[in-house]
Amino acid sequence: MANLAALRSVFSNKNFAIYVSANSVSLIGFWMQRLAISWLTWEITESEFWVGAVAFAELAPLLIISPIVGVWADRFNRKMLTILCQSAMMLQAVALYLLIIFEVINIELLFLFALLDGIFQAAHQPIRLSIIPNLVARKDIVSASSFTAVVFNVARLLGPALAGVVIGLYGTSVAVLCNALTYIPILLAWFFIHLPIKTTIKTSDSIAKGIKEGISYVRNIPALGNIFILQGILAFGIRPVTLMLAAFIGAVYKGGAEDLALYTAILGLGAVAAGMYITLRGRAEGLVKSMLINSLASILALAVFAWATQILLGLLMIFIVGWSITLSSVSSQTLVQNSIDDELRGRVLSLWAALTRGATALGVLLIGFVAEYIGLFWPNLIAAMLCLYGLIIFWRRSQQMRLYFES
Repeated sequence: MANLAALRSVFSNKNFAIYVSANSVSLIGFWMQRLAISWLTWEITESEFWVGAVAFAELAPLLIISPIVGVWADRFNRKMLTILCQSAMMLQAVALYLLIIFEVINIELLFLFALLDGIFQAAHQPIRLSIIPNLVARKDIVSASSFTAVVFNVARLLGPALAGVVIGLYGTSVAVLCNALTYIPILLAWFFIHLPIKTTIKTSDSIAKGIKEGISYVRNIPALGNIFILQGILAFGIRPVTLMLAAFIGAVYKGGAEDLALYTAILGLGAVAAGMYITLRGRAEGLVKSMLINSLASILALAVFAWATQILLGLLMIFIVGWSITLSSVSSQTLVQNSIDDELRGRVLSLWAALTRGATALGVLLIGFVAEYIGLFWPNLIAAMLCLYGLIIFWRRSQQMRLYFES
């Protein structure tokens, strides 16, 4: 009952309820387009490198753009910034749809559009993360942060499943069009969401100074820095497999778009279960231990998945990857959200996005490049071993993290 009370409490915040309801639709469209682009890349090239390169293009802009927009998120109206980003993403999807239906798309154009979408997503990410605490009471931040991760991963479950059906019946263009249309509900929903007015906005300082303030904040709190670095390591080594599924399906399992949709949906199912578990907990105690144990589980699951060629074993391992990497990342993100000052929230979370998503971008590019020559097994196994080494180092600092985040 106490767990359900945490969920009821977070949904008693009207702004949050409206936002989550509408945003869940656009997230389904986002995952439909992600799968469509990944599969279209494999269809055009049948290249592990290009699958990794396109995934890199979708994530790499976070390294540069996210910290800059994070400063803006602390200075300007987060609602208006969000509307601008979501409108741009909708227009990008419309343009990509037109290129596909007129049959002028090629791998170079697909890469450029993936990069363009990556730029808009990079701008949106720190605003999306920093706006959540403005939608709920402070006591509901833990549940709100984790439930938004649940919504994201429910969309990861439903979006690819729908995309697999749509692509099979109508082609990738319609999956991309669906993404464009799903932005309409969230853009309309903003008319009914009212955020608290900022009272301490400074616009005179430079963007560089704002970024430095965020870096200093993280660097001066060792426990916070430990979580940032650990999740950056896992993002570099573990998360790329979730973006290379098209290559695994095509090269290892010799499957089609429907098989890719199945694996992506199973990955999302594990992530949904993990996110719901954290949401229903509704408290920060025990999250450091959860983060570390599930980091280890994700490393072991990746190693087995990279080795497996049997479909059922592969599905089981990708479910465990979805469960464990989500518990690890959402636990750590929730701890960060619950511990930082709102005046610096946008800058700190933009650094979080730049590090975790940027590391994934570098990881998927490197793994895709190496896999082009020696296959998918060895680069993923080496990545898992590197993550294990990093986890051992930071496990020794767990007491420090518990004292800071859970006391």
